[in-house]
Amino acid sequence: MIEGMSNVDLLSLAIVLLALLSLGLNLLIHRKYPYRCLRKNDALLDAEKLMHAAAEKGLRLTIGLGANPNNSVPAPASLAGLPVLRLMTMRSVFNDRPAQALSGDGALASLSQLIVRGKYQNALATELFKPDFGLLAGAAPYAYLAGLLPEVNYRANAGVFLIGRHRPETLLAANLADQKGIPLVAGSDELSTQAVLFATNARLCLGEDALYAGAALETDASAAAALRAQDWLRVLAALGLLAGAVLKLLGAWP
Repeated sequence: MIEGMSNVDLLSLAIVLLALLSLGLNLLIHRKYPYRCLRKNDALLDAEKLMHAAAEKGLRLTIGLGANPNNSVPAPASLAGLPVLRLMTMRSVFNDRPAQALSGDGALASLSQLIVRGKYQNALATELFKPDFGLLAGAAPYAYLAGLLPEVNYRANAGVFLIGRHRPETLLAANLADQKGIPLVAGSDELSTQAVLFATNARLCLGEDALYAGAALETDASAAAALRAQDWLRVLAALGLLAGAVLKLLGAWP
């Protein structure tokens, strides 16, 4: 035993090293084709169709990135919508109506503006960029909702995305989209929010499908590698449990 480290500490260190090794191997093995044979959520496939439909019809896409209730550093779930925004912006730079992003947190709003501006720079069209393409809808969850509802009600919306850390009152925005007949794609890490969204016609992406939208939309190779690494770790965990059960039955494990 390493001095000063318990068995639990060593086990934790081994799991972390194994996770890093799995991630590194996946990045190396799939570096040429990172998205091949990767499972995709139906809701995110519908999201791609909405992006194409918006471009063809000259309509706008609106994405709500969620609110950070504690006004702290955005958690991974709060960043879940940024890969969707990246692809949405890339495909709408020269559209009649560019994509509109709304955030309920200052840091998240700044990140969304950086992403949108970067895509306009990549397209050599910085003169078309406007800071209000990535708006701070409100600095608190209810203020964010108040700013989100008018944008959902916008007459030229081709679709609405609500991906990130959303609270149950987001049902009001989802219900408004239903009433207007606007396609809705939604995903959140909040269990209560997931429950209320089941009462709507939203296409849902739950759990890791929402957290790794960049992998499904083929915009983030590292997310695809992380997804595969998690599958490897699940298999190893299952094999470890089976091996432990067999050793216990044979009396080889105290």
